[in-house]
Amino acid sequence: MLAASAFIGGTAIVAKILGKDYLGEPLSPFQISQSRFLYGFVFVLLFSLFYKIKIESPNPKLHLARTSLGWMGATVLFGSSSLIPVNDAVALNFSNPIFAMIFSIIILKEKYFSYRWIAMIITFAGAIILIRPNFSDLYVDPVALVSIFGAICLGLEAMFIKLLTKYEKNTQILLINNFIGLILSSLIVIFFWQTPTFLQLVFCIFIGFLMICAQICFLMALRSNQLNFVIPFFYSTLIFVLIYDYLIFKDLPDYLSCSGSILIIVGGIYLFLKEKSNKNSS
Repeated sequence: MLAASAFIGGTAIVAKILGKDYLGEPLSPFQISQSRFLYGFVFVLLFSLFYKIKIESPNPKLHLARTSLGWMGATVLFGSSSLIPVNDAVALNFSNPIFAMIFSIIILKEKYFSYRWIAMIITFAGAIILIRPNFSDLYVDPVALVSIFGAICLGLEAMFIKLLTKYEKNTQILLINNFIGLILSSLIVIFFWQTPTFLQLVFCIFIGFLMICAQICFLMALRSNQLNFVIPFFYSTLIFVLIYDYLIFKDLPDYLSCSGSILIIVGGIYLFLKEKSNKNSS
């Protein structure tokens, strides 16, 4: 899960580069999102053809639900970021692991452990410190409610991914997910398309590769563990983004950023040690 977070953090940095004028006219978030699905699908398709992997008994409803929810969640984040302060939108959207934990207990019937919720609260607090939202007048802003809806969508998506790992192989899940995502994102990108420069094209391919790596790690984590155990580690994504920001853009983190990162690390270590202790005692 930590490896998945490292790759997701990398996609965020590449998206930042493509969304600015570093390599030419900035690309639309919708075009960046479509590139992620397009080149991700190409990578998985080539892998599947090379190793002659066959599609066996897929569950179309689960795949469609998973991909649609993920696409809606990401689209809500892009849209709400343009209507309310970006930090507020990200903070609301990053509540999705909390919803994922709730769904894992109610729908997947996973065991409830209080220490997992304590770890979630600690890591989420660290994430809020890192993001630093204002939440000014959000209690009357319908966009805030839409952002929370996006977080619920992403929480549900994580639950559907967990369900898929019980019945299908990783390559099949990746192939079908990216194919459906490509179709959905392509219907929207028509209205925002612009021809990328050569360097932008290279980075678009790179973001597809990073996202596939992230998905593989995420699937491996969910296949061998309960969802409500691995999902709090998702907040480490923010730490990796902070590190990449410093290494690439020389943005030095301040005391608040360091404090938030320490809280996320403490929450992750606490969860790992408690889980290990719980397994040893059982």
